This record gives sequence, C-alpha cells and structure tokens, in this order.
Amino acid sequence: MLPRKADGAVQVSLGHGKSQRVAAAGAVVDWLRSEGLTVASTTELGTVAVSGTVADIDRAFATSLQVWPDPVSPRATTIAPSDSLTVPARFADDVAGVAGLVKGAVYQPATSGSREGSGHTDPTDAPTPQPAGRSRVAPKVVTASTECSRYWGENIASQWPTSVKVSQRSNWICGYTPADLRAMHRIPADYTGEGARIGIIAAYDDPAVEANTNHYFAAVGEQPLRPGQYVRHTPANPDETICGGSADWSIEQNLDIQAAHAIAPDAVIEYWGTDDCTSVSMFTAMYDAVSAGEIDVLSLSFGSREEMDTAADRELLNRALVQAASTGISVFAASGNDGDYSDEGDRVEVDVTSPASSPYVTAVGGLSVGMRRDGALPVVAGWATKPHFARNGGVIPPGFDSGSGGGISAQYSRPTWQQTPAVDANRRLVPDIASLGDPTSGFTVYSGSGADAQYRSVGGTSLATPIVASMVAISKQRTGANFGLATPWLYALQGTPAIRDVIPTNAAVWSSKPVTTGQTWPETVYAWDASPQSLKTAAGWDPISGIGMPTGAAFFDNLGQ
Repeated sequence: MLPRKADGAVQVSLGHGKSQRVAAAGAVVDWLRSEGLTVASTTELGTVAVSGTVADIDRAFATSLQVWPDPVSPRATTIAPSDSLTVPARFADDVAGVAGLVKGAVYQPATSGSREGSGHTDPTDAPTPQPAGRSRVAPKVVTASTECSRYWGENIASQWPTSVKVSQRSNWICGYTPADLRAMHRIPADYTGEGARIGIIAAYDDPAVEANTNHYFAAVGEQPLRPGQYVRHTPANPDETICGGSADWSIEQNLDIQAAHAIAPDAVIEYWGTDDCTSVSMFTAMYDAVSAGEIDVLSLSFGSREEMDTAADRELLNRALVQAASTGISVFAASGNDGDYSDEGDRVEVDVTSPASSPYVTAVGGLSVGMRRDGALPVVAGWATKPHFARNGGVIPPGFDSGSGGGISAQYSRPTWQQTPAVDANRRLVPDIASLGDPTSGFTVYSGSGADAQYRSVGGTSLATPIVASMVAISKQRTGANFGLATPWLYALQGTPAIRDVIPTNAAVWSSKPVTTGQTWPETVYAWDASPQSLKTAAGWDPISGIGMPTGAAFFDNLGQ
C-alpha cells in the first residue's frame, strides 16, 4: 500500500539560467500550490522543495506513483512513477525536472568486509611503521586458523595451495592503524591539516562517533578530537523504515570520521546526517554543506548504479556540485565496491557508480596495500580480488569477491581534462584516483556503543574517499590554492612523484574466514589484483585505480600550483 505522504521532499528544478529561474519561480510556485502541494523552500540552485499526498503529486505531474520490486534488493520495494512526468505546457521551458519521486534505498554506504572480532580486535599492540630502511621482524609461519597480520608478511599460513602461485604473500591484514595510514601515504609529520575543514555526508547520525573516535585514538597513542573539532549537523526527521535505518550506516559514519581524523588530525570535521538515503536527501545535504561556506572539501562515501539515477536526479546532483566548485569546495565520491557490477545478483550489465560518475566530482577508487613493519610498500595493487579455496586452490564461484568500481559512464561525455589515449571512448572514465580500499588490507575502526563497541577491520571505497579528500584538504590549507573541482589538478600531477602509478602485481592473502555461508572449507586465499571481471590495472590511467595513489610531500606542495 502506498504511504499517504510522499517520503521526503520532492525537488522541482527550474530553468537553467539565473534570470530565467527568477522569472519563473513565482509562477511555478503558484501553480504547485494550486495543485495542493506544500512549498517548503526555494534555493539559489533554482530548486523548489515541495511535499503533498500521493494523489496531489499524481495529479500535478500527470503520473501515478506505484510500488515496484526493488531492482537490486528483491525483498525490498521502491516507489516510482509508472508514467513519464509532465507539467502544463506553459511551464515546459521553466521546469527542468522533478527529482525525488523514486523512493527507496537509493544510495548505500560504500563500506566493505567489516570483520568483527577476528584477528587482532585491539590495535593497541600494532607496531608503528618505521621509516623505510629500518630492520624488520622476520615473518612468522603459522598453522592456527585464526591469525591475521598486523603488517605485510608478519604471519604466513602454512596451508597455501600450490596452484595459487604468487610472488608476494601474507595472512590478511588485521586492520591498519591511524599511524599506518599516514605512513602509507608518506605524509610528513607536520602536515596535520590545522586550519582545514573537511565535510562528510552520510545517512542518519550515530551520537557515539565522537566518543568512539576519542577512545580509539587515545588507545593507540594518537591525538583525540579536541572540543569543537567535530561538528555534527543532525537529521531533522530521520526515517528508519528505509535504507536499513541508522544501524546500517553507523559503521560508515565511524569509518569516515576516524579515517579523516587519522589523515588530518588537526582539521575540523563537519558531518551532515540526512533523514534517509534517497537522492533528494543526499543532494539537499550537499547543498546545505556547500551553502554553509565553511568547508574546503566534501567526502561522499555512498553510491548506486548509475542507471538507477533519473535525469532529474542528475540535474539536482550536478547543480549542487557546480555550486560547490564555484565556491572553491572540492567534492569526492566513492567509485563503489562491486567492480563493473557484472556479478551483482542475476544482473550481467556492466555499470559505474553514481554520484562518482559525474564529471563535476572526483571519483575515488580502491587499492589493496601490503605495508611492511618498516613502512616499506612491497605491494600496492588495484583492488580486484579473486577468492580461492585455500585447501585445493579452486576458484570460489563466481570468481569475484569484491573490488573497486570503475569503467565508462553511459551518461556523461569525456571531460576535457581527462585525456587518456589508451582508452578509446568519448565518455567519462571512472575512477580518477585511488587509496586503500580492500577489506583484506583494511583500516581498524572502533564502532558501536557501550558494551557493544568493538574494533573491526573495514574497507571499501568508503575508506579511500575520506582519505583522499583529507589529503586534498591538507594541501589546500598549506598552499592556499583556491580551487573547487580537484580532478584537473590531480591529472596535472600524473607521472610526477606526487602520484604513485599502480601497475599489475602478483600477491595474495590467506584468511580463515569463508567467502560464503556453508563454504566447504572456511579457509580462503584472496588473490589481489586478479582481474576477475572486465576491469584491469595498467600503467597510466586504469578503471580500478585511476591515475594512482597520492603520496608524499610532492602531492601536498604541488597540487593546484
């Protein structure tokens, strides 16, 4: 049964030119009210937020809202129009689109592989990486089925199948620490982000995040959040009936805040929590964050298939992104954790992730990173894992476990700054840049509340995105560079010491955890950078790592110069 009220605000986008919007706004608002709709607000983006009963919306836009099976989650439902929307002929040139009529779990957090209670759940015994060149402890060969490695090669299981031939091996990483993230990206000690402001958007709000972050950072000898360093903008009317509710987004929020604070320990972090995960809620929060005028960068660790967007959704998204760029705010979005989407359920169509596919955002992909105790990086690989049974080496169907999203957009043309001769396509390429994402080499996060709080290793492009956003925030603060869209400036650094190119590698990790429930043997070997789908790493730009991983003082000092 349809709800009596439309879930959340519907956004009517007015014509493109500012003068046209001003001229049309009054007449359009009068018409909307005459149809029984409530006009909540108008914005500088040229949008009008309205709400009303299903019957009023059906009548105003000559459509019919219906309940449909969710195309991605069959047990869920989505409310969407059964017919194309229309407006009175006199407003044909004044209304560019109506966003928000699709109601469901549109965007999902881009976290992956949360390993609760496995391996080292307390990171306080993890050794801080030393500068490259120091001596390291020899790896320990283990037969116990529960051990991970605090750093690459610390523990190596004796059960490796001979058919999985790799030159670099380790047990899966228990979860890197805040100090590890900074060492991994070669961040100088005095590059702390003081004076920078990092914005983060996700659904709902977990009030325990600040306490969790402070507990974790104090436990590992790092700087907790100072009073006023974490600013929350809580959702006004959170809807727990869709999007999995706040429970499904809690780890995401903890991950975002803790990763950003790890990279930029002196930066202010502003969090905007939305009422739900629908496009209008997310994009409206983006506009609110941009309009506040207080942030340098904005991190979006959520996404969905590009094909799930409507033209009106893209119109609203890109207006907010262009507004951000025009005010000097750099926006970053996760490229997703499902590779090219060809292994998602029964669907075989390849796709990229939105909002990362927009040319007005910097798309962030994921990497698999093996870092030794001394800080050396013997393995930096594109995140594309193929699972094998550890006892006989057989590939576990369908042959793809998880990986950085990427590929070619079906909606956007190739931006002028994205010239990649090796790719014969005139469409937008995803991603642009990458950082740590593989959950088998994830980041330790402390989440939950009270007795339920615990350490866990988490990955996903949800991790890579705030890492890159925070690094750009540090750079902007240090150099005073005033730019919005960061992508052209990132591509200008390609081929320099500021960007580490990611090329094919031969590495794998062993895990005692099964890929699927009921797996014959629980032990699994995850082959890294194994190209189980159409996406492959290569020299230069590739659809897994983009142009590579930002690294060192050269990145911070030269970006935007």
